Amino acid sequence: MLLSARPFVFCLLLCGCSMSAASAATIQVTAADSGFYSETGQHVQTNENYLTGRFNTVDRSFFVFDLTGVSGQVTAATLNLFNPDISAFLKGYVSPDPSETLAIFDVTTPVATLTAGGNGLVGIFNDLGTGTQFGSIVVSPADNGQTVSIVFNAAGLAAINAALGSTIAFGGALTTLGAGPADEYVFGFSTATFAGGDVRRLDLTVVPEPGLAALLAVGLAGALRRRHS
Repeated sequence: MLLSARPFVFCLLLCGCSMSAASAATIQVTAADSGFYSETGQHVQTNENYLTGRFNTVDRSFFVFDLTGVSGQVTAATLNLFNPDISAFLKGYVSPDPSETLAIFDVTTPVATLTAGGNGLVGIFNDLGTGTQFGSIVVSPADNGQTVSIVFNAAGLAAINAALGSTIAFGGALTTLGAGPADEYVFGFSTATFAGGDVRRLDLTVVPEPGLAALLAVGLAGALRRRHS
């Protein structure tokens, strides 16, 4: 009886592995808020434009995501941001350089304080471009009219997993800015009604909690006992 049961056990275990692998899902979370702070510490609460770089002053962006409905274990994350291309004179990417590096950072400022905005909040501006880097990408004129996708590193994944069930914010900065005064920016005119697109999205690959795998194992064991009772 034990010999004949072995193929059945193997099949159940194989099915269990397949179910576990298939249970991974991609969840898309749209930003709850976005915006930018100038180097003088100014952010207008109603302005969700996420200009990043230098446009008269140096600007750093932020993005807020509500993860209260997400549970499990996040194994991959990509931040997707649309970069407009409106006309020959209105471009999302502008720079005298052929490319710039956009980096995404952790944010320690409380979300409510971050989104409230105000004037003279230089500490928040500093926060958006310093600390732990979660990922980076090289941007160029080729990204005008495209969605820029930044893949998160291990530190970013750890921060997202720690924030599941709450909200999280990320900062954006160009780390290759020259001394000026030339304009160097990406995401110019973002969220404008004439921008031709609006993508501010976090794509998460999520697998179930480890406890679910344990429940599956218990279920398989129960099925085996019933078969041989």
